[in-house]
Amino acid sequence: MLKSLVLVSALILSGVVPALMDPPPSQASLAYTRVRVEAVDSATPSLTFKTVEGDVWTLQAVSADILQGLQKGDTCSVEIDLQDRVTKIVKFDAASH
Repeated sequence: MLKSLVLVSALILSGVVPALMDPPPSQASLAYTRVRVEAVDSATPSLTFKTVEGDVWTLQAVSADILQGLQKGDTCSVEIDLQDRVTKIVKFDAASH
């Protein structure tokens, strides 16, 4: 048992085990599950949205492609990465809200 602990400790210290044990980093640092689109700017590209709590955010999008089809008043979920950029948008259809 002690030999196993020594071996595992040595592997951890050498950096071998963390690569096997650590979960992969998440692309999103924050997710809002139900926001209302206030404005879409495909040229910048950026998205302005209002949270259920009433906070209004304007954030860069990773690409203009993820903004396609969005318009003011749409309800969607938004994922934001560690650089405060919108990485994913899932638009809810009219029947879901």
